This record gives sequence, C-alpha cells and structure tokens, in this order.
Amino acid sequence: MNLPCGRRSRVVESGEPPAEGGFAPLAFERELTATPAAFERDLRAAWPGGIETPEAGRFRLHDGALTLEIEIKAAGERRLGLLALPRLVVRYRFYGGEAAVLRQWLAKLDRAMHKGGG
Repeated sequence: MNLPCGRRSRVVESGEPPAEGGFAPLAFERELTATPAAFERDLRAAWPGGIETPEAGRFRLHDGALTLEIEIKAAGERRLGLLALPRLVVRYRFYGGEAAVLRQWLAKLDRAMHKGGG
C-alpha cells in the first residue's frame, strides 16, 4: 500500500471502506530511518501539547473523537556501504474519528518526520 508520504507500508489490519480521497487505515506499520529519541522529538514538535507517554516507546495523542496510539521499536540498522542508518518500526493505531481527520493527522505527522531533500 502506498501512503500519502510515498512510502510503502504493510497494512496490519484493514481500515474502513474507502472514503472520499482514498483509503484511511485504522492500523498500519512503517519502517523509518530514525532513532527512538529523534522520533519522539519530531513527534512532540508536530504535536506540542497533549501527548501521553503511558510507557517507554508508546505514545497516545487525542483530539476530539480521534485517538492515535503509536508504538516504536528499534530494529537495528541498515547499512549502505560504510553508512549505518538506524531503523525504527513504528505501529500506528487509530480509534474513533472520521477518515478525513485521520488523513489530516497522517499528513501532519509525515511533514514533521520528513528529513532531507527527497
């Protein structure tokens, strides 16, 4: 499945039926090139208030009827010659809310997590 950011993602479970503007998953997983600390810093920059941290590596965001739970896990590194990049598996799970709002949240998070010029 191609996400709005252009990355491919394995869908963990199917979402609601396609809505206006495309598919809005309820839960999915991404592999990112980031450390847990960098991910948390960027997440807090994207959502300056209202992030709960129930335990290390887990985050919960609320806005109206929509709740997003995020779980992160370090997954070693990806090597490209001498370059070693940290890998992070991130699971997103949405509860409540409307598909259009979910897509807006994903776009906001994607913008906050985007690095480099590509």
